[in-house]
Amino acid sequence: MKYLFSICFLFAAHVLCAQHNYFYVSLDVNKPLAGTEWMGGGASARGARLGYRSFIREGDRFSLGADFNFTSYNKYNPTHVFESPGGAIGTDYYNYLYQYGLTVSGQYYFPVGESEHFFPYAGLGIGATHIEYTRYYNIYSDVEKKWGFLARPEAGIVIRFVKDRAIGAMAAVHYDYTTAKSPKFGLGNFSSVGFQVGLVFMNRY
Repeated sequence: MKYLFSICFLFAAHVLCAQHNYFYVSLDVNKPLAGTEWMGGGASARGARLGYRSFIREGDRFSLGADFNFTSYNKYNPTHVFESPGGAIGTDYYNYLYQYGLTVSGQYYFPVGESEHFFPYAGLGIGATHIEYTRYYNIYSDVEKKWGFLARPEAGIVIRFVKDRAIGAMAAVHYDYTTAKSPKFGLGNFSSVGFQVGLVFMNRY
């Protein structure tokens, strides 16, 4: 899985050489669909995404790109007795999940008449994710770190505020599925849905 992460990184470096492109940064709000008994089922706004899109030729409706994301979830749990061979301890505790992902992606942009301001799209990202499952209790912590495959279908829109200006906006919804399981905490494949909104910085061409 580390090799897949390296391939994603090299692809990101390659597309930076393209002539028709844009870069974005966004707030990413996510809601877990799996493992909710461990990390809670509420949405988390502690997430962000950075991405780059490249059109090989001017006028193309298809772009290639790369994305990096970070998301964290946490859940407070009341006092529980933890037993071990050396004894037992009763304390409240927190469960945390830290997720990092890197994907290569492709997007298709749908035409909206003659509009030069609105660019709806659908896309798919494939790559790798690294998840840290952490339980904090008293002055102790248990951690399990796992790599996994990541798939991310997505639909959204890019908005150019003014023609020939470099700044715009974007919004999108996405579904994340990863195979980064946690045998230590009894958690299987992880999935979530998310909504992102952010700024787009475009080449003026």
